[in-house]
Amino acid sequence: MAAKYVDLWATNSGGISMAYMVTGGTGFIGSWVVKAIMDQGHKVVCFEGFPNAETHPIVLGDRADEVTVVNGDLLHLHRIVEVIQKYEITHIAHIAAATLRVCEANPPYAMQVNVTGMTNMLEACRMTGIKKMAWASSAGIFGGSYFGEAIANDARVSPPSIYAGSKVLGENLSEHYFTRYGVDSIGMRYTFVNGHGMPNSLGGKMIDNLCYNPAQGKPGQVPWGEDSPDWLWGYDAGRATIMALDAPTTKSRAFNICGDNAKVADAVDYVRSLIPDADLTVDSGKMGFSELDGSVAEAEFGYRPETTMEMAMKLHINQGRKLGGLPPLD
Repeated sequence: MAAKYVDLWATNSGGISMAYMVTGGTGFIGSWVVKAIMDQGHKVVCFEGFPNAETHPIVLGDRADEVTVVNGDLLHLHRIVEVIQKYEITHIAHIAAATLRVCEANPPYAMQVNVTGMTNMLEACRMTGIKKMAWASSAGIFGGSYFGEAIANDARVSPPSIYAGSKVLGENLSEHYFTRYGVDSIGMRYTFVNGHGMPNSLGGKMIDNLCYNPAQGKPGQVPWGEDSPDWLWGYDAGRATIMALDAPTTKSRAFNICGDNAKVADAVDYVRSLIPDADLTVDSGKMGFSELDGSVAEAEFGYRPETTMEMAMKLHINQGRKLGGLPPLD
């Protein structure tokens, strides 16, 4: 099933009552956010510059056709406002952003998307009275590992890239709009989000080699064998987002959204316990994943991860087996 793509200018029917808008909602993390919002009974409108037609069917299955997708540009404030008013949007999950790769390749464009786009989203919330916006900040603002301890929610930031720097500025903008205008906008510092529909990124390739390849009897070369990611399952990231959106106004303006912190080596051992003949080679070194302290998110709106690393590995393996025409593991 495919989502409903709508030409805003050609649509004359009435709006959708009490809808939630997700920017970047056809992407990987955005699709899981959409799923979590729909599971709470809300209608969803995705605001997309470049809609991805592949991820929704993977994450949403037959429910993909329940989502309305509207073309729009984060740099066009008037367009954002029109969509909010047209569809009677009450809450927004702002997930769209120029990724680290785009930031490195095209800084002028990336900063327009991540900084001007973020400002436009906040301004649109102010103009239209949006009840709350949750937006994708990043665990990367802290600059990787933090003295071998879990990073506190209020730890000092040390952005190692212009991508991370744009997220720090986003948090400053969010704080400003809350203090000055009362716009209730909070940042979600997702850690290593993994799940079905991952893009062809470094993290996606890691999961391919760790889980999908052995699931289909292929060799896998697993990077970062000395690292310990926070394995944040996609649905947990989505669940944290809808919990934040539906919560009363929080004291904090940004939150560490953690997963299950576990060693890559332990994940390899678990995959081998499920697939004893798995042909896995493990490289040394670290990616520089951050272990976050998620206690503030738990205290202020009740989020804590539910999916363990072991659960995630089995879900990935069974997805790989499904794609390979093989039965799932028990």
